[in-house]
Order: sequence, then structure tokens, then C-alpha cells
Amino acid sequence: MTSPRRRPLLASALVLAVAAAAGCGDLAARRGGVTASVDSMGLALHSPVTEHELRAHPESMLLYPGSRLARPIGADEHSQPGGEEPDPAYAGVIATAPATVTALLAWYEQALRARGYLRATYYRPANQVNGAAWTVPNSREQIQVGIFAPTSDITGSTPPGQLTYQEVLVSYRVTGPPPP
Repeated sequence: MTSPRRRPLLASALVLAVAAAAGCGDLAARRGGVTASVDSMGLALHSPVTEHELRAHPESMLLYPGSRLARPIGADEHSQPGGEEPDPAYAGVIATAPATVTALLAWYEQALRARGYLRATYYRPANQVNGAAWTVPNSREQIQVGIFAPTSDITGSTPPGQLTYQEVLVSYRVTGPPPP
């Protein structure tokens, strides 16, 4: 049992410990004075993600060697009516490269795995002939590379011996914690 003289000291220590614990977060970011949890890329989990935030990451413009930038692409996260999952934020590029589909995807596989990214399911849009995706560990972000069909008019006309592709960093806001 503590003596009457020690009780105020213990109470003060307890108040300081609680205040210190409340002021520290293992993953926190300040936004307008509000503390929000962030994922492994530093993107807030509980507020909309913007194209600008994604562009701050080099993965939003990771180009195959020798590529020629056609144009940047991107959009902010937008909510859906009825509170359904929002349209994701994304930032990336459309580019042309002097490569085969196999060589381009192999380069991204090697470059992203070297950074610790894991292969993910890729849902190919109709105007693409191939593609792949990688998950950013401990986040809701994904890097997607899609190769456009030679007949798609994404960049006007693709030079002979080149292919047109897109590389994007996408931020999905799904219900529940980020994947491991």
C-alpha cells in the first residue's frame, strides 16, 4: 500500500503517462489539426486520397528504361452515392517503350519485387492486351501496368517497334484494415 505522500506523485505520473500515450501514435499524420492513421506509404486511411498525394511517390511515374512519356494521368478519390466504396485515386503515366510485352512486364516484376512489392490480381480493361499488378505491402495501394492494344488510339499513333502502356499507382479505399 502506498503512503499518503506518494499518492499525488503516483497520480501525477499516471496523468503524464496517459497524456504521453495519447500524444504518440504508431502511425499518425496531422491534417487540419486532426490525427488520422496512415498506411505504409503515409496516406491517410480515413480521409480521401488525392492525385497530388500519390504523385509525391516515385511509384506514380516508374518508367521502363527508354520509355517516352505520352502524358500524365490521374484523379482524386471520389465518393459514390449511397456510401459505397469510392472511385479510387490514381496517379500515373501513359508512355511508349521500345520493348516487348514480356520484357516490359519482366522489368516491372524485377523492379517492384526488389522494393518488396507483391504480385496481385490484375483486372484487364477491354482496351488492353496484357498487364500486371503489385500490392504495396501494408497499404491499400497497388501499382498497375497495362499494355494497350496496338489498335487503341491512346497516344495517337504508336511508333513502329514500340508499345503503348500505362503505369499507375492506385489507392483503393476498402472496408477493413489494409492487407498484410
